[in-house]
Amino acid sequence: MAMFSNSEYPVRDDLAEIQEAQITALGAPGTWGTGAQRLAIAAEARQAGYDAGVLEAPEDGGHAPEIKLPDVARKVVRRLATDPKDVDQASYKEALAGGLSDAEYVEIVGVVARIVDFDVFARGMGVALAPLPNPEPGEPSRERPPEAVQELAWVPTIPNPPEGGAIADELYEGGPKPYIVRGMSLVPDELRKHVALEHIQYLPMNKIGIADYKHHEGLTRSQAEIVAARVSALNECFF
Repeated sequence: MAMFSNSEYPVRDDLAEIQEAQITALGAPGTWGTGAQRLAIAAEARQAGYDAGVLEAPEDGGHAPEIKLPDVARKVVRRLATDPKDVDQASYKEALAGGLSDAEYVEIVGVVARIVDFDVFARGMGVALAPLPNPEPGEPSRERPPEAVQELAWVPTIPNPPEGGAIADELYEGGPKPYIVRGMSLVPDELRKHVALEHIQYLPMNKIGIADYKHHEGLTRSQAEIVAARVSALNECFF
């Protein structure tokens, strides 16, 4: 694929395709942000990486956002991008007190998580960061799922089936899921994109409980889990 054409290492077509598609989709209107706002979030996350010295700015960064994010959003983006271990319930409540809605917060989490994912992958492959696309016109849908309720997570979530109804069956692929999955269900489209990426980069959700399921050529399931656990430990992931 074009974005990995200069890579010294081969990249699977399905992995390159989903990254290209999701980077392009950052410029489209989301559930709570316009295309321009979502690109501003992605650009701020990248700038945080440049400032922290963990990313190298590409010669062609693509679209340069023309809008400025509110300070409360910038603070959330930067913390998520470079210091996710410092994200706690107090920082979430601080963001709400600063003017973000719970659903806007979840969408920001989704956008930042994915752009950081793509950029860290590019850094590991030794290629330049993909240019950001131009924003697409249109307004966000602002559709809040009525099924979402306050459970045990910081944000409202859609309960597991059967309580969560048809949308829970769709999002959770027919079975109960932990909060590490359901935590983004307040913005279903962000969860869909996360799950689609997880299916390719990690493994399909419905295969997680199969201990000997092998999804990556050259890595057993145990080896893949060791890599995942070590990365999580280095990132101080509280899960």
